[in-house]
Amino acid sequence: MLEKFYYKNTLIAIRITRFSKGSVPHTEPQEPLGLLTLGHPKGSYLKAHIHRPKKRITNQRLQECFVVKKGKVRVDLYGPDKKFFKYLYLKQGQALLTVNGGHGFHILEDCEIFEVKNGPYIEDKDFIEVSEHKT
Repeated sequence: MLEKFYYKNTLIAIRITRFSKGSVPHTEPQEPLGLLTLGHPKGSYLKAHIHRPKKRITNQRLQECFVVKKGKVRVDLYGPDKKFFKYLYLKQGQALLTVNGGHGFHILEDCEIFEVKNGPYIEDKDFIEVSEHKT
């Protein structure tokens, strides 16, 4: 299952809670980070391939994908204007792609999370003043 979260008509995040059958893209081709799910039955073969080097130009917006391997977290989502607008939960086997805006994590259970982001890495964090949000 796929859920998209918008703030003032701006896509902020995409949450994946279940896999669809087949190879399914969940982001638009122009996004700096692509998110696909690959849900294939035993015995399937995905053709071997290599990606030719190509010049890729993005608008330099950082995007991050979080995959929860273990545990549970609450994610607070913020618009590009740093205003809180929504929280959601992620548990084992779920993923979240942040496309715009900001986020904060409340660790609710011991967790292990994969974080994937486009690079190269640059120290660029602009911290958001946070007041407590209702759970």
